[in-house]
Amino acid sequence: MYALFLKILIGYFFKEFKNNMKYKVSEKITGFFVILLKKVLSIFSLKIRYRIFEIFGIIGYYLIKKRRMLAINNIKNAFPEKDKKEIERIAKESYKTMGKMIMTSIFLEEITQNGNTIVENEELMRKACKNNEKAVLIVSLHLGGFEAGSKMRDIRKFYAVFRNQKNKKINDLMMKWREKGGLNSLPLHDNEALSTAINERSIIALASDHYGKDVDVTFFGRETTGVAGPVLLSMKHKIPIVLSYAVFDGDVIRVKNKKIIEIEKQAKLKETMRFNMQKIYHEFEEIIKEYPEQYMWQHNRWRNKKK
Repeated sequence: MYALFLKILIGYFFKEFKNNMKYKVSEKITGFFVILLKKVLSIFSLKIRYRIFEIFGIIGYYLIKKRRMLAINNIKNAFPEKDKKEIERIAKESYKTMGKMIMTSIFLEEITQNGNTIVENEELMRKACKNNEKAVLIVSLHLGGFEAGSKMRDIRKFYAVFRNQKNKKINDLMMKWREKGGLNSLPLHDNEALSTAINERSIIALASDHYGKDVDVTFFGRETTGVAGPVLLSMKHKIPIVLSYAVFDGDVIRVKNKKIIEIEKQAKLKETMRFNMQKIYHEFEEIIKEYPEQYMWQHNRWRNKKK
């Protein structure tokens, strides 16, 4: 999603895309302009950069019609009581947040220093880490400045699982910049790398709210399917799960450690997976209801399922 977003913006400014983005900007050109963008924007304060990336987000809102309509429909289905004006306002704010999410990836090192990111309820994370020689899992969602959870590298080495971007240049740059901010990337489906990280005294963040095929869940009153990785990993390796998320509070990111998720075993493994992931999805709903403008609504989260 990040690579697509950046590619569209670059194409827009150079007027080189048209007809539903059939023109493809090369990886090297995209990478060059992202590096240039970072260097140019670095001269401004974080506050000004946040405003600039919010503008990028709004540009994306108006340019990417398919994603805009998907976001609006997702919000409409999640909040049927809200009117059209309010739904569109949430969608626009969500795009502003997505712009700031991208900025968080690019400037993560700076954003997690000097009071720009605040970790709340740090004692809960330290409690989960205590007397635990393996990893602690964070179960989180695509909301706010979630990558700034790497601020907790002060407690343990911090990892997060990411899907590799199709644009290799963008992927390599994002990995490099995240690592400078204390966030070590684990490629999705790289089981060897994940296993190594689990056997370290580390923290591993898993954004677990997007579409998956492991278990049936209900999300905002609609049937869909989701991942079960956090539950399976916790059971297999006997490691704790902490529900944690991060929100923008003005120009500060607040990382909130909410609770330790206790796995409740059911009669069968499949039911244990479903029951506990549903419990986690209920938590996600409550968080999103509190911060709907900061959720990434642009994904086709409810595919293959009826309302």
